[in-house]
Amino acid sequence: MDAGIEREKRTKADLTKALNESFAYCDKQYAAMTDSGGTPIVKFDAGGEGARVPVQMPRLTVLAFHTAHAFEHYGNLVTYMRLMGIVPPSSEPPFGAYKPPQ
Repeated sequence: MDAGIEREKRTKADLTKALNESFAYCDKQYAAMTDSGGTPIVKFDAGGEGARVPVQMPRLTVLAFHTAHAFEHYGNLVTYMRLMGIVPPSSEPPFGAYKPPQ
């Protein structure tokens, strides 16, 4: 995916397309992961926007970082949703789950 996509894409349709493409790319990377595929050392740009530095680490570590980073963003989204009175879908009980009487 291109860096700075949030500055390049302006419409909901463009952002949705870019997000779907990024999910497809990541799904492909995770699906292809094997024990031996996780060991090669790869370059990874670590750090925040404007302060990134290239570091080298095993490919599996990069994917693990990606997973943790995605959960951090999801945590932020959940906070904003709850502030707006929205129950995040991941917090909804599964269909048919027991609900105690009120």
